[in-house]
Formats: sequence, C-alpha cells, structure tokens
Amino acid sequence: MTEDEKYSKQLLQEVDCNCSDCKFMIRDFDRFNESLKLHKKWQLDYFNLMVRKKRDAAWDYLFGKNGKSVDYDKYRQLLKESEKMKFQFDKSSCTINYGTCDKFKKPVSFIPNQCSIDTQDCFVHRKNV
Repeated sequence: MTEDEKYSKQLLQEVDCNCSDCKFMIRDFDRFNESLKLHKKWQLDYFNLMVRKKRDAAWDYLFGKNGKSVDYDKYRQLLKESEKMKFQFDKSSCTINYGTCDKFKKPVSFIPNQCSIDTQDCFVHRKNV
C-alpha cells in the first residue's frame, strides 16, 4: 500500500468515526468470543434442523405419509443427501465487535468499517496520538 493510499484510508476512517479506529477503544475479546460461540450455536441448531427436515421428508416417502406416495428411490436419495451435509461455521456473520471506551469508561459495541454518526464528537483516530 502506497503512502497516498494509507493517507486516504486514514482520512476515510476519520470521517467514519468508527470506534474500531478510535484511540480510546479497548477491545473486549471475551465478549466477542462469547458472541462467536452464540452464533455458532445458532448456526449449528439451524443446520441440525435442516438435516432433520430432510430426514423427515425421506421417511415420508418411505411410508407414504403426508399424501406422498411410497418411493424408495426418493427415500434413499434424501437420506444420502442428509448424510452428506456437513456443518461449516460462518464467522463472517458475527460482525459486531465489543470493547470499552476508555474516554467514557463504558462498554460499547460496533460494526467495524461502518460510519458512526453518534461518535462524531468524541472520536480521535488512534494514529493521531
């Protein structure tokens, strides 16, 4: 990255006034990790629900339930699909970061690289020290 690009990036950060770039920000990795665990649990619960639904649909074809005719091929296909499903945690869905504002001594949460209107008055870029 050239010096001009670095300067432009810093100017944009100073306009955005995001807590992520503020010198008063003290990151709270414990709260962030708790949030990651919670998001992972939600995603795993949803994944398990989708697997269960696919297996239920397979059983419906096996026993001809819910108005579906008995279809052994469709049963095997859906069962095979449910067995192939693998859980993958998507960390990018956890965009909220946590910390403590050292200026106001209070906990804050923020989304990095987003403009923060409410911090326009208190923001000081971390490189302007």
